[in-house]
Amino acid sequence: MPHPGSEARGRSLRAQGVPQGDRTKNRGSVATATPPPMHEHATLEESRTTLLVPHPGPAGDDDAESLRARWLEPEGDGTRRDAMLRRLAERRGAGHGEPLDLRGLPAIDADFEGLDLTGCDLSGADLSRANLVGAVLFRARLRGTTLFEADLTDAELSGADLTGANLRGAEAAGAGLGRCCLDDAVLLEANLAGATLTDATLVRADLRLATLARIRGRSMDLSQADLTRANLTDAELDGSRVRGAVFDGADLRRASLKLLDGYEQAHWIGVDVREIDFTGAHLCRRFILDQNYLAEFRSKSRANLWLYRAWWITSDCGRSFLRWALWTGVLVVIFAGLYTMADVDYGAHETVLSPFYFSVVTLTTLGFGDILPTSVGAQLIAMAEVTVGYMALGGLLSIFSNKMARRAE
Repeated sequence: MPHPGSEARGRSLRAQGVPQGDRTKNRGSVATATPPPMHEHATLEESRTTLLVPHPGPAGDDDAESLRARWLEPEGDGTRRDAMLRRLAERRGAGHGEPLDLRGLPAIDADFEGLDLTGCDLSGADLSRANLVGAVLFRARLRGTTLFEADLTDAELSGADLTGANLRGAEAAGAGLGRCCLDDAVLLEANLAGATLTDATLVRADLRLATLARIRGRSMDLSQADLTRANLTDAELDGSRVRGAVFDGADLRRASLKLLDGYEQAHWIGVDVREIDFTGAHLCRRFILDQNYLAEFRSKSRANLWLYRAWWITSDCGRSFLRWALWTGVLVVIFAGLYTMADVDYGAHETVLSPFYFSVVTLTTLGFGDILPTSVGAQLIAMAEVTVGYMALGGLLSIFSNKMARRAE
C-alpha cells in the first residue's frame, strides 16, 4: 500500500496504525501526521542533554506532537534529527553505548543495520522502511513505534516493549523476540519466519496473514490475538495461552500444539491441521474437529441453525452433562407446577412435596402407582412427562456414557 515519503528538513510525516478498537476496517493501515511549528531554538548542550538522558516514563506522558517537533529544531548545520542520525552512524560497530532518548524520532528509510540500541527509548518514533538488519534492541522501548515495512531480519529484540507498535508488512525473519511485549501490536502481513518468540506476549495483537512459519514460540500469550489466515507451518506453540484467539483459516500443518491453554475458548474454523503430531494434544485435536463439524452443520440451512442453537443451549452440543441435567431438573419443576393445577389423587399421605414426588417418578417412568391422575387433563400431562422423560434420561445416559468411554479417535 502507498506510504508517505519524507523531506530532509522542516517536515516529518509519520505513519501510524489504525486504533485497536477498529479491527474490522482497515486495521493496521497507515496514516500521516504533519508536525506542528518548530519550538524555540535550543543550545547544542541542551540538545545533547535531552537526547542522552533516557526518559523513565512512557511516551504518552509527553505531548506526542512536541516529541516529534523537537527533532526539527536547528542544531549545527542541520536539525536535531540530522545530528542524531550522524551520531548513530558513528556509533556503528562501537558496541553497547549509553541508552538514548529517541522518542518520536522521524527516521523513515534510515539505515540502522547492526547498530546496538540496547535500552534505547524509541517510543512513538517513525522507523517506516528502516533498515534494522542485525540491530540490537535488547530491552528497548518501542511503545507505539511505527515499523511499517521495516527490515528487522536477525535483529535482537529480547525483552523489548513493542506495545501498540505498527509492524505491518515488516520483515523480521529470524529475529529474537523472546520475552518481548507485543500487546495490541499490528503485525498484519508481517514476516516472522524462524523468529524466536518464547515467553512473548501478543495479547490482542493483529497477526492476520502474518508468516509465522518455524517460529519458536513456547509459552507465548496469544490471548485474543487475531491470526486469521496466518501461516503457522512447523511453528512451535507448546504451552502457549490462546484463550479468545482467532485461528480461522490458519495453516497449522506440522505445528506443535502440546499443552495449549484455553484452546476451548479459541476459534479454529477452517484451520489446516494436516500432518500434525498430536501427541500431548489429543483433546485439542478433538475440540478443533468438533468445532469445525458444528460450524458446517449450522451453515447447511436455517433449520440446522435453529437445531444447533437448541442443541447448544441444552447440552453444549452434547458435551455438557451438567447443562442437560439442569434442564432435566427444570422439566421436573415445570411438570410439578402443572400437577398442582390438575386433578391428581395423592392418597392418604399428601404433603407439600407430593407434586414434585409425582413429577420425578413419572419422568423417570418408575410408576409406583400410589398417586393417580383423576382427570383427562392430569392424564395428558402425565403422558407428556413420560414421553419427555424418556428423551431426557436417554440424553443423560448418552452424554454420560460418551464421557466415560470416549477415547481419542
